[in-house]
Amino acid sequence: MSYSVYKIMHVVSIVIFFSLYGMACVKAQKNTDHKLEKILTGVLLLIIIASGMGLGARLGVLKGGFPFWVNVKMAIWFIIGIGGTIVLKRIPHNAIKFFWFSVGLLILASYMANYKLG
Repeated sequence: MSYSVYKIMHVVSIVIFFSLYGMACVKAQKNTDHKLEKILTGVLLLIIIASGMGLGARLGVLKGGFPFWVNVKMAIWFIIGIGGTIVLKRIPHNAIKFFWFSVGLLILASYMANYKLG
C-alpha cells in the first residue's frame, strides 16, 4: 500500500479509537454495558499499530531497529491500550480522568511523530 493509504488508516483509526474509548468511559461511569466499545477499541489498536508500522516502513525509519521516537510512541500506545482496559475494568469511576490523560499522551505521540525527536 502507499504512504497515503497508511497515513489515512492511521489517523482515522486514532480518531475512531478515541471516540469509542470516550464512549466506553462514559458508559463505564454510568455502569452500563460497554463491551462493544471495548472490543472495537482493541481492533482499532491493532489497525493503529499495523498502519503505523506500514508508515515506518514506507519512510524507511525502521531499518536497523526502531528510532527513539518510535519506541516512545509504542510505549504510549501500550499505556493507552493496556491502561485503558484496566481502568475500565477495575476502576471505572476514574475512566474519564484516564481518558484525558490518554489525550495528553496522544498529543505527546503526535509531537514525537511530527518532529521525529531522538
